This record gives sequence, structure tokens and C-alpha cells, in this order.
Amino acid sequence: MYYSASAIHMLPPMDRDRLRDLLAEVVQKNREGGFSDDLLIDVIFSGGLAGSTMMQSGQGAHLYVAVQELVPPPPEAYEQGVALATFVHQRLCPDVKLLSYIGAILAHQTVVTGHDAYDAVFVCPPDGKIILEGSTFTVFFVNREGEILTPPLDGRILDSITRRVVLEVVSGNGSLTIREAPVHLNELPRFSEAFLASTTRNVVPVIRIDGEVVGSGVPGPVTRRVMKLVDDYIRGY
Repeated sequence: MYYSASAIHMLPPMDRDRLRDLLAEVVQKNREGGFSDDLLIDVIFSGGLAGSTMMQSGQGAHLYVAVQELVPPPPEAYEQGVALATFVHQRLCPDVKLLSYIGAILAHQTVVTGHDAYDAVFVCPPDGKIILEGSTFTVFFVNREGEILTPPLDGRILDSITRRVVLEVVSGNGSLTIREAPVHLNELPRFSEAFLASTTRNVVPVIRIDGEVVGSGVPGPVTRRVMKLVDDYIRGY
């Protein structure tokens, strides 16, 4: 969050320690108010403007914190897997966490419904061939040799926290291998598994992309091992 603010020359409203304390206070108050399950907390910096121009005031961004109960995907998403639809789009300032979701909105209005899919995965606009990232998640693919591949941090995708967790737990496992490499749409037939990962979902198997069934069309063993590794990481955090 602070990296993103710095990247767009935004002055945060407070330092990390103060924000951490504030969020702990927010969680405690919601617990006292009756929330007992996991919470979804949106923390937003919004820059104040100077007059009628787009120049920032220089007095620091405004802070907004929205809290609601976390509603994860239904159990069948993890047990049976989900389908994705491709959409040619690259987010503005891809390495910055922004609140511009126009690509996701357009994808859900068009290709997602057209392919009866769960969500959308973005494909690089110049050629429509290179897979980038999902609308709000990172994508991973498993080749026939059991190696996990994920698009690299080349300035076109977000360096998401959950992506880092997947890389960490898989790399530390010893029996699984993972690497960053470009993934092309025409390579889908050679992948035996695929999955997505995000903070609000953890790891979800992907069994179809557009009309192409991934592997055997069911969640595979590598995906299930990664699901367990991430779940264990979260429980032990």
C-alpha cells in the first residue's frame, strides 16, 4: 500500500505503525460489535486535491476503512474448480494497487457471461496472446512435468501479497518447483492444471479457460497440494 502511494506521489495520511494500530482497533471494535468470522477490511488512501486542479493538496491523503464479513467462494469452487474467460486488457499502472476496475467490469459484462465463467483473466493488448493476471487475482499453471509457472513481474502485473505467499510456500516445500515465465494462450493444451490465488479466495482450481478444458477438467494433485500449503500458512501465521 505504501509502495503504491509512493509510486503515484501520494503522501500517506499516517505511518505504517499508526495504521497498524488503527486497524487492530477497528478489528477489536467489530469483534465487540458481534463479528466473529473472518473480516474483509478495505483500506483506502484517497488523495486530497488543491482547489479545482488535479494537483494534490500536499497535506496527506484521506484514509477510509470499510469492514464487512468475508464471504469466500462456495465450497464447490474449491472442490470442482472454476472457469475463466479471457479479456484483452492491461490495468493502468499494473504494479500499483489502484481502485480502477473498469477492465474487470467490462469483462464481467461481456466475456465472463458469454463463457459462463467465474471470472476473467487478462491477456496482453498488443498481441492478445500473453496471459497477464486475473481481474483481482494471480494465475498459475502446471505443466505436464508438474512444474508450476506464473507470469513474471515484468511491469505488466501486480506484485500481489498472495502471489508472494504462494511462491514462498511452494519454494520452501522441496518437492514442488515453481518459476516465473511468460505464459501464452496457445500453450494452454500443454498444461495439466491451473489455479488462481488472491487474498479473499486463497487458492482456487481452474478447470477451463474460454472453451479450453485444462488438463482432465478436474482439480489436480499439484493444485490440491498448493491449496493445503497456503491454508497451513494462514492457520499458522
